[in-house]
Amino acid sequence: MTAPEDAHRLAEADAEVDAAVADMVLADAAVVAHRLSADSARAEQLRVRVLAVLRVTHARVRGLPPAAAPAAQPDVGAARARTGLHPAESLRVASLLFQRALPALVAHHRDDALLGARSPAEQVALVLHQVIDELVIPASVSYVDVLLARISDANRDERRRVARDLHDHTSHGIGAAMQGIDLALHLHATGQPLAVDRLRTTRQLLLDTLNDVRGLATRLRDVVGDRSLAQALQEYLDFTAPVGLEVTLTEDGEEAAPLPGHVKEESYLIVREAIRNSFLHGRRATRLDVVVRVADGQLQASVADDGSGFDPAAVDATRSVGLSSVRERAEGLGGDVAVETGPGGVRLVLTVPLPRANA
Repeated sequence: MTAPEDAHRLAEADAEVDAAVADMVLADAAVVAHRLSADSARAEQLRVRVLAVLRVTHARVRGLPPAAAPAAQPDVGAARARTGLHPAESLRVASLLFQRALPALVAHHRDDALLGARSPAEQVALVLHQVIDELVIPASVSYVDVLLARISDANRDERRRVARDLHDHTSHGIGAAMQGIDLALHLHATGQPLAVDRLRTTRQLLLDTLNDVRGLATRLRDVVGDRSLAQALQEYLDFTAPVGLEVTLTEDGEEAAPLPGHVKEESYLIVREAIRNSFLHGRRATRLDVVVRVADGQLQASVADDGSGFDPAAVDATRSVGLSSVRERAEGLGGDVAVETGPGGVRLVLTVPLPRANA
């Protein structure tokens, strides 16, 4: 048999093995990493990458070109970060690929002349592991880069909002109070009776401004520490809830399964922002219900008011960064945020998958 015929025969045999392995990996991924194969486009992308890994593994085991790993496509990691796909799913699929491919490749290459002192199985395992690493690591790096950029954007937006609050509320309150004090000084200097009601109004302005500053300080501190998520949220509610609004907080399961520190901190920021938005924009709301539940391997936290709701399409993204910020923070935890709004009010639900130790 000629060399071209040999190459064609090997390629056909490789393709048959590769197709079988890819089918098994995709079937497993539908169970343990379903978001990676949730639609035909993602499933096809996954199949292409699996086949690329297997082709390079065949060549390296035989000592043939191509020596390079398949195109790492770092944009894949970035794209997955933008759509909320957690790298844990990619790592699960990489593990599945190794488990499914190794027995098939060892059997397939049992007659190949393998160099080195290791057994054929060891050689195939090392090559397969190396090729998978060379594919997964660049995508993971690009995923992290996107998340770091999001964190930077979120911090910048938070600083802008604090600056806006200082300008729109704090500065305005202090300015109005200064006018009241100036008027009182003028009346005193000219021998006119002081306007007591105006002084009371000025005092109230200063008190409201002081509360605004305290609220800003509370938001900037953003530390849950040793407290539970529910405890930290309860303290925030006790300090900031408007008079007359009925507020309840329900905790279920967190005491039995304490949350990891980073999950508590980020979830606190997300839920706090939802509470703050309800206080500011929940027109005609009479009650606010906050629920923190840890069960079935996930954290679910919800904030619901009975106000008049809002039209998401009418929100000015240049002025309101809250919703986009909470979604980005949730994606950074591998979770998501859902918002339901209508005449009966607004309900935001945060869902975060937890590590197995907290499941």
